[in-house]
Amino acid sequence: MYQNYIFDLYGTLIDIHTDESSKNFFKKYAKWLRKEGYAFSWRKFQRFYTLIEKRYRQMPSEHTRPEIQIEDVFREVFWWNGYFVSEDEVKYCCENFRRLSLIYLCLFPDTLSTLDALRRAGKKIYLLSNAQRSFTWQELEETGLIPYFDGILISSDEGCMKPDPDFYNILCERYELDKQECVMIGNELKSDVAGAVAAGMDAFYINRYPVFHEPAEAEYKYISKEGALTEVLTQTGVEV
Repeated sequence: MYQNYIFDLYGTLIDIHTDESSKNFFKKYAKWLRKEGYAFSWRKFQRFYTLIEKRYRQMPSEHTRPEIQIEDVFREVFWWNGYFVSEDEVKYCCENFRRLSLIYLCLFPDTLSTLDALRRAGKKIYLLSNAQRSFTWQELEETGLIPYFDGILISSDEGCMKPDPDFYNILCERYELDKQECVMIGNELKSDVAGAVAAGMDAFYINRYPVFHEPAEAEYKYISKEGALTEVLTQTGVEV
């Protein structure tokens, strides 16, 4: 039935927990910055980072759900504090911001078996992730997921994010996908599912976390209430 399986990343394929906002995190990051030669107090970095990120997110856009590039925020934070950093330096600081924020990150137990089965069945697999490339690409590499995908779209690269239909349309146009042959798989009703439906494609809701409240009007075509990714195979008719 479907030829193209489009996956969300965090909460669907990868289980993750981060802390990018607490006082303790910013203390840890400021300490790392000082070791790298950037003299920031944690309060100063947190204040600049929070204000500048908020301003970027409030900028006008052609998209209904615009996305920023976090590198722009970091570059301006450093500039206001007298540091003119190169593209490589900005990327390095962003990557380590993410690394230091990680509490845990791992694949769900059924992630690879599901992707392997889709591969064996000759299906195309795509990633559509609300994320920052400088945060996410290193995690895709570390988890070994990159070779599974026929295409990867990260919101920071495209300037828009789920549930904006533009994000889904960019994917379909870039890889010449027929929406009738596509299904979006994700763990967020208001993001993955709502965006897919608005873009004109079917959605599969994966309830990865314990609490589930059936919506009054479900937009998804398929659901795994137990959060089993392998049900993507059985419910969409993929032979395993």
